[in-house]
Amino acid sequence: MCRKGRRVCTQPEISECADPKFNDFEKLRADANIAVGQTWALYDPADGMPRLYGQIRKVSAPSFGLRITYLEPDPDDEKQIQWCEQDLPVSTGKFRLGKNENTKDISKFSHLIQSHEGNNTGRHFTISPRKGETWALFKNWDINWSSEPDSHRSYEYEFVEILSDYADETGVFVSYLHKAKGFASVFFRIETGPADIFRIYSLYRFSHMVPSFKLTETEGKGVPKDAYELDQAALPKKIQEIMVPSESNSKPKRQEIYFASKGKVFQTGQVWSFCSGYDDLPLYYGKIQKITFTQAFKQEPVFKLHIGRLKATTPFPKDVVEWRDRGMPVGCGTFYARKALEIITPSQVSHQVIPQVSLDGNEYTILPKIGEVWAIYRYWSVHIDGEDLEFGLYDIVEVLDDSLEDYKVQMLVQESYLDDDDENYNRYFKGATEYVDNEVEGSEPIFTIPKSERIRFSNKVHALRVTKEIHGELNDLFCMEFNAVPINIVLH
Repeated sequence: MCRKGRRVCTQPEISECADPKFNDFEKLRADANIAVGQTWALYDPADGMPRLYGQIRKVSAPSFGLRITYLEPDPDDEKQIQWCEQDLPVSTGKFRLGKNENTKDISKFSHLIQSHEGNNTGRHFTISPRKGETWALFKNWDINWSSEPDSHRSYEYEFVEILSDYADETGVFVSYLHKAKGFASVFFRIETGPADIFRIYSLYRFSHMVPSFKLTETEGKGVPKDAYELDQAALPKKIQEIMVPSESNSKPKRQEIYFASKGKVFQTGQVWSFCSGYDDLPLYYGKIQKITFTQAFKQEPVFKLHIGRLKATTPFPKDVVEWRDRGMPVGCGTFYARKALEIITPSQVSHQVIPQVSLDGNEYTILPKIGEVWAIYRYWSVHIDGEDLEFGLYDIVEVLDDSLEDYKVQMLVQESYLDDDDENYNRYFKGATEYVDNEVEGSEPIFTIPKSERIRFSNKVHALRVTKEIHGELNDLFCMEFNAVPINIVLH
């Protein structure tokens, strides 16, 4: 396991420059701010970044002294365990109490960190990014660095603003921050488009939190919008800088609107699947054209998404069969966005979809891809109509290959052993060893679906790969949101 608690922490050298500074970060780590029970980030001697953690056990006075207990990584995921066994850096995830140390050296402390107890024993903790914080990412990160650890002891970084609290099922949304030329450590967002806002699922991609202050544009001349001043003590010496765009010289752009809700970040221009009738499955797609909200006095704002529903283009290609009932939902194919807008709420939305967009921007192609999980109609024909969906039966499959004339898929079955232990009502599935309900293809759990029959794919199911212990053994499973799985699958 990782042995970070045994390292000697020293504060990195901070290069002095004449560029403007606005906040005094040293005040954050004054000894008067340290109290028993707090968790502090300490500098890692590997490269001076604050990614080690110590819990304050005792504060001595009048002669200042501290007794701390280091937090040591305590992963339960196989890939994360391999990462830790190679002593690669860890700043997020699960931790346990490690060795104790007495110190009078305040210079090894960077900033206060929020940790959450994992159980009632007070010996296990979790640390994850929170909305409004600023963090460094490992550039070109790959969880498989553990296979060649000595090639990954020197790091480059990217910097992001956290747009939503981290959740196991949905990850965390972040936006890139860029260092502004002409300032000591001011970072700002250039765009709010899809290229700059993205989702991170693996916590081990995060290197360390960077203390920061949100700027208001009133601090000095040329301070950019959406900017933070970051703590230089948590930054590498060399960071690429860019000029702050001049508002007078830049072309006016349409202001992108976004907001975060329950781990999801909604933004104009995105395409999402959403639920409407038919057991509330995410059978439909909509492009967000506008976001509005109302807010009563002392109440949380109520957001509404104005979407252009995606409709399947017709006629279908000659080699693809169509539903006889034109009212049947189409889960994959080529779509266009209706100009007439509908209003839905964030609670109706399932997951974001990244379609292939035509050059003219008018058509959106959504097809099953390798690694995705989809619900398919079990007993199906082109004569199924909308009324049949209420009683229809489904199977859950993983797409193994999409490059052939047929889709190669594997049947997934529910692992009900874990259901009662999941407080979020998620459902867990694993690869089947036999397809007992398949009367057409036989009992093999791996089979093909002709691309000409792609309408058999009902809806994509947002699924995360996780490792869970079952009866003392680690199992690779898919974790799926309860509402995205047909109810007759859940009960099957």
